[in-house]
Amino acid sequence: MSDPFLIQGPALVSFSGGRSSAYMLWRLLQAHGGMLPDDVVVAFANTGREREETLRFVYECGARWGVKIAWLEFVTDLKSVGPAGRIAVVGFNSASRNGEPLDRLIERKQALFSTVSGRWCTERAKVQTLVDYMETLGHAPGGFVEVIGFRSDEYDRVVELPLKPRNVARRFAFPLARAGVRRVDVEAFWWGPGRTFETSVAPQGFDLGLKKGTGNCDHCPFLSDKTRIARARLFPETLPWWKAHEAARDFSFGRLSFAEIEAHIAANPLLIPLEELDDDEPDSDCVGHCEPEAA
Repeated sequence: MSDPFLIQGPALVSFSGGRSSAYMLWRLLQAHGGMLPDDVVVAFANTGREREETLRFVYECGARWGVKIAWLEFVTDLKSVGPAGRIAVVGFNSASRNGEPLDRLIERKQALFSTVSGRWCTERAKVQTLVDYMETLGHAPGGFVEVIGFRSDEYDRVVELPLKPRNVARRFAFPLARAGVRRVDVEAFWWGPGRTFETSVAPQGFDLGLKKGTGNCDHCPFLSDKTRIARARLFPETLPWWKAHEAARDFSFGRLSFAEIEAHIAANPLLIPLEELDDDEPDSDCVGHCEPEAA
């Protein structure tokens, strides 16, 4: 069987900033002798609600492994301005850190992405931003392979994504799934075989720095109530952005509003340990969770 990590361009490596997609990038680099072909592009779409640990991790992967990672942000979805006008190319220092790309998206839609209106935060701020960037490089939609870090234990996503009607013209590659890579393999790469985040000796010399149960997006509203409440307990300083948008539109992102989550925490001060979070929640990869698209 051919090496699934040998990718023929033009191709886009969708780097979410999580451990799985980073491990995929490392395997791609190894398969190509340490340097990707010129027409294999690595890109990270920043929404401004990624945690600082994620931004540092993306930067470190690029710097330590000597690979160029394009940092991108949503500006608008106006067709009239063309793909270059719909996105901004940023970097670690200039990347938004208070949800500015999502502010612009919410203003354009005059609505909140939510469990009711849909997960168009991923569709617009990540997927379309990456597609627009590829178009600025001369690659039309459907004219390049999208390399996505779904593992073999996420095989339902591997099967379902290409079958969606909107994706019939897209070309996907899932090298982790083809190689039989599971979550335990990714964790062993970053933490050492049989070890955990807490006991890791960081065999790679660096790590994402987020415990299992937390995620790249600080307060993704599409997770379970239990996980959302636990994250709010741990990171209350990151709630004001979410609460302000809910208050401005008198609408909530999730089944529970963030005001309701805060009220629950105030009435129930016992901290839920991260170890008690739902094990099937995505630990760090927004891309591996979000539907209807995968960035």
